[in-house]
Amino acid sequence: MSLTLHLPDHTFDDQRYLGIKTGALLNILIATDLLAEEAFDDAAGWFSMAQGPLTPVLAQVAGARYAFAGRVRQSFAWEEEDLSITYLLLDTPTPITLLASNFDDVPVAIAEGEWLYGIANLKLVWEDALDVPIGQPLQAVVQDIQRLFLRPGPGFGLMQSVASLPPEPFGPDQVLLVLRSKR
Repeated sequence: MSLTLHLPDHTFDDQRYLGIKTGALLNILIATDLLAEEAFDDAAGWFSMAQGPLTPVLAQVAGARYAFAGRVRQSFAWEEEDLSITYLLLDTPTPITLLASNFDDVPVAIAEGEWLYGIANLKLVWEDALDVPIGQPLQAVVQDIQRLFLRPGPGFGLMQSVASLPPEPFGPDQVLLVLRSKR
């Protein structure tokens, strides 16, 4: 299965900017941005609970944006003084970790076994990342690197396919990795 995932600059920094090139084998998790329930107009996406079983789906809408439907396999609640985040491992055709919040100090109450659906931007997280406490590790090969150049000058605003990312920060540019799962 081929997937397109957003690679945030801070995630690339977590690997000390070691560089990435096409053909590289990566050990990753797939996660969403922080989503709210039924926030249908939110640019990050949304999720909703379903009544009864659904067919598991992970369908690319555009770029790193995917429609998803799946069953909650595992959950983990992380609470801070004024924010609570619930991490939900969803069984979709390729499992993803959904980050859910009410954007207050009350955790999202979703039990294991519940069915969820929605739309979200998917991002790459390293398998050993500490900021995502649950997820299903996946090995994937980099098929393509797409870089949206956002630094003023020649090429500004153009999405280009590049063979590699040099070992340095790429922000404010945006990077999408096209990956082929090794499952």
